[in-house]
Amino acid sequence: MDKTKWGIKRKCPKCGAFFYDMGKAKFKCPKCDVEYTEKSYQEAKTKQLAKMAKKATPKLDDADLDADTLLKLAGNIPLGDDDASEPADLLEESEELENADPDFNDLMDNFEDDKNA
Repeated sequence: MDKTKWGIKRKCPKCGAFFYDMGKAKFKCPKCDVEYTEKSYQEAKTKQLAKMAKKATPKLDDADLDADTLLKLAGNIPLGDDDASEPADLLEESEELENADPDFNDLMDNFEDDKNA
């Protein structure tokens, strides 16, 4: 018998066995005896692929990532940007801090005193 007469080679979405549909509208897996039509077979394959894609997607844990990777994932740094400088929106000038917090000068004075001691 010529293989073209065997129909389409299928892979059972349930058990993974390979078989030919023998050109029939309704066919069943010889290993697990699940019966399919073309529509039910395609639906089962789609569900199987969705499950496989969900399992293949890695889950990221924030504790496992360094700060640069977290910033890239958050969108503050474009992916693939190897520039070592930090994003401008995360940096603040010391003059801005002085104007924002009156205790900043006292803090800086104490820091300088501790540094010189």
